[in-house]
Amino acid sequence: MWPGGATPQLIAKRLLVILDELQLSLPTIVGIDMGGQPSLAFASMYPDRLKQLVVMNSLVFGDEKTSWEIRLLRKFGFNRFALRSLPGLIFHRAEKTFLKKGERIDERLQCDFWTAFSSPKVRRFISKMCAGYQGTMDQLPSLYETIRCPTLILWAEQDKHFPIVQATRLHQTIANSALEIVTGGTHWMPITRAEQLADSIAKFDRSALVK
Repeated sequence: MWPGGATPQLIAKRLLVILDELQLSLPTIVGIDMGGQPSLAFASMYPDRLKQLVVMNSLVFGDEKTSWEIRLLRKFGFNRFALRSLPGLIFHRAEKTFLKKGERIDERLQCDFWTAFSSPKVRRFISKMCAGYQGTMDQLPSLYETIRCPTLILWAEQDKHFPIVQATRLHQTIANSALEIVTGGTHWMPITRAEQLADSIAKFDRSALVK
């Protein structure tokens, strides 16, 4: 936990502190879901502090279509109530919609996720992030337009929350970007298709070096 707000821009500043602490000067930053917006903000605000950017399955344009669950969670009153009072229901719904029917994640990973999410202070911070993101959503596209680092937009074809239109518009907005749609991929594709995504990122890395 840290004081202050939790907008994507402020979390990008926090990421800079973490990178300095870890002595990472030019990392490849990969952002997904609520990590997508701060990663994009970071690339805009600190262009000399990353090698390249990868963005996956995020709400990057507030005026584009999303699932009904995301539309509800963007309403702060409902968001705060649901995260405070219905953590089990939200977690179960996330598992159901983040994976294909019949898919399961490793039991230890599921336990790790739930241990974090069941903590009230974690859920309070998530609610704080949701409010910060919603309050600054209209400001973010102007940051995307300034990004110049090599950017891979790696999107799940079957993400139930963030349709492909989010990815295609982001690709159109960032000049030096490439778009790859992962056929059959769902929201948690970094878990279910880890090797495939690692290969895609490695290939993008090599192509960026050639350029």
